Amino acid sequence: MKKSIYLVFIVFLIMISGPIATAKAEESNLEEIQVIPIQSTGIVTVGNNDAMLLIDHEIRDQSVFIECFVNQFHFTKEKVGATHQEGEGHIRLYINDEHVETLFEPAFIINDLPKGKYEIKVVIVKNDRSSYDMEETIQVTI
Repeated sequence: MKKSIYLVFIVFLIMISGPIATAKAEESNLEEIQVIPIQSTGIVTVGNNDAMLLIDHEIRDQSVFIECFVNQFHFTKEKVGATHQEGEGHIRLYINDEHVETLFEPAFIINDLPKGKYEIKVVIVKNDRSSYDMEETIQVTI
């Protein structure tokens, strides 16, 4: 029941959220997909204070809802390419080892995935685009 209420809330946020990012995957079996960021809830703490990434996901039809929990982390679009500041950065999203989007929100929806099996990888990167060595890969079948 809690997940159902949560998903209704996500759909509501999508309807009032900002622009939709569309990524076209080249030279792959991916057709046009949409990656929709969902508004950030701010800095969260999961477990202890060590650098940690946890991902929760749910599949509905041809959409994958993904929520990332990163300890003591702030997603920053305005500082991309700037000098590294500990605890700041963004997400690089890969589908089947192909970079499809750069995201600045910890929750997002991947829409319009064609039927098939996919490896979705979330990599947390620093402002200077180098890796925090925090990544998680999930396998999904649409």
